[in-house]
Amino acid sequence: MAQEAQPTLAGDFESASEEDWRDAVDKALKGGSFERLVTTSADGIEVQPLYTDGPDESITGAPGSAPFTRGFTTAGGTDGAWDVRSEVSVSDVGEFNRIVLRELERGATSLLLSGPVIQERATLEGALDGVFLDLARMVLKPMGPFGNPAGLLAELWESRGISPEAALGNFGADPLGFLAVNGQLWAPVDDVLAELGELARVTSEKYPLVRAVTIDATAYAEAGGSEGQELAAMLSTGVAYLRAMQSAGMSAAGAGRSIEIVLGADADFFTTMAKVRAARRLWSTMASACGIDSSDVPPAITVRTLDRMMTRHDPWVNMLRVTSASFGAILGGADSVISRPFDSRWGDPVELSRRMSRNTQLLLGEESGGGRVVDPAGGSWYVETLTEELAQVGWELFRVLEGAGGMPGILLDSTFQQRIWEVRENRLDAVSHRRQPITGVSEFPDISEEPLADRSAADSADSSTDPAVTCDPLTPVHWSEGFEGLRDAAEVGSRPTVFLANLGPVATHTSRATFAKNFFSAGGFAGVTTEVGSTTGFQPDEQLAGDFSDSGAKLACICSSDAEYAASAVQAAKILKSAGADRIYLAGKPGDDESELSAAGVDEFIHVGVDALAILTDAHEQIGTL
Repeated sequence: MAQEAQPTLAGDFESASEEDWRDAVDKALKGGSFERLVTTSADGIEVQPLYTDGPDESITGAPGSAPFTRGFTTAGGTDGAWDVRSEVSVSDVGEFNRIVLRELERGATSLLLSGPVIQERATLEGALDGVFLDLARMVLKPMGPFGNPAGLLAELWESRGISPEAALGNFGADPLGFLAVNGQLWAPVDDVLAELGELARVTSEKYPLVRAVTIDATAYAEAGGSEGQELAAMLSTGVAYLRAMQSAGMSAAGAGRSIEIVLGADADFFTTMAKVRAARRLWSTMASACGIDSSDVPPAITVRTLDRMMTRHDPWVNMLRVTSASFGAILGGADSVISRPFDSRWGDPVELSRRMSRNTQLLLGEESGGGRVVDPAGGSWYVETLTEELAQVGWELFRVLEGAGGMPGILLDSTFQQRIWEVRENRLDAVSHRRQPITGVSEFPDISEEPLADRSAADSADSSTDPAVTCDPLTPVHWSEGFEGLRDAAEVGSRPTVFLANLGPVATHTSRATFAKNFFSAGGFAGVTTEVGSTTGFQPDEQLAGDFSDSGAKLACICSSDAEYAASAVQAAKILKSAGADRIYLAGKPGDDESELSAAGVDEFIHVGVDALAILTDAHEQIGTL
């Protein structure tokens, strides 16, 4: 029997050249500049709309070979999975234990433990009651000195009859990360680093499967830093810790084996993916210079979704952000992933949000198969190029930091903080102008949503003793906080309104009226009009003046087409000003009529690219809600 011919995929289509693609883009842009499609990252990296080439394995290496961009091994995770890590930090011991057991029973494979319960033997024992400590890895996140929690966990292993060879975990010693976040240390830096080195030495000698040290670079990302700054901080902190461990008498390999790296993941999964790949490349390069062979001593890389991208308003969108960030971490080759619950901005997560964050990873594992493939992004010209560019930026900044004295010194004199604050302000400016849109907050806000219950708790950091060392802390940032502050102000008392003065027929004014309504909703204002304004549209006459006065609004926004503006916007502005409008806006660019419109009473022109946060803040100040 003759074998049927197999169809040739895309065989009936002509191949397209780059010129063909550019021609199609030019038509879509309708004469606009092609360069408008090029975006620039916080590190100054230009992201192109099309890549036709990129680094190959002569630069990236093959999986399992230097410089380990494509992974430290040639095999995927066990059973195609990665370590699903859940974070638990509640202060009630009973609730802590219930959460721990539920997380492990329902798919988590390790736990990140923080808060006051890890500071006392009785509370830690109660919190981990019923947990098989030789099966589930316990990772500590001390909120101060790390020696005591490490000792308590070691005592718990011993009391449970777990041999040192079977113990699993990480003591989480990260004093420079603590210094960066809290702006203080409990002892001089050299003494604390010596303590870290000694803990790592003892741990390495006694517990072969336990790591003592964490390099948590998310502190720099959460403060608004760029990906390159996060990578440079990882390297500079790593050098300081490796020196401390070698000073304690550890071999280079033993010191490298003691470290776990924690990086942040944003909703841009391409950037997250590239950052994790770049981190492997950079770490192996630095470690090699310290005498560590990453093929024999690969670091554990954990990726945690960042809190800075999470919103309080419309928190359900956070599920999409967390899914995208987690997927980027997985495709980048993270060993462990921590997915933040969608309601984390409201305090301790509830069971629904914990289940959703945990199941996000479980579903990605079952449905995407990302853990079954070694370096899924390998060969993508975009990802390979972005990986290489991030690695170059991170390495150059690392050299600058080391030249300035290394991580302890640049934290103590605030050199690094200043660099991060500059990037932070630039990124907040992009949020204000909506170049970096936030769905549900600065774009497509729902001002009628029901808020979640506030379950925020007091800070549990250990501040019982006077600090021996202080510096400027890297306070976390939330990209949405400016707009959300205005939303909160608008929800005190009666919601403020903006009268939409829609001129002309519905087909003429609908587009800009919709834009204006969403624009003001981002600040918590309700866009209102009357039956005339929403159906037939206004004419610049007494009807417009009367309806505005009856609406009770103090602000008005004129909405229509450019042609309608040319015919009646000046007269409409004069009528609204005479009717008592405190401030008049016009939706759209003014063009050549700006001076005439301004003279008639238009105070602001709202359109794509304006500083929306500044305009909305001014609107609140005009009506006295701020």
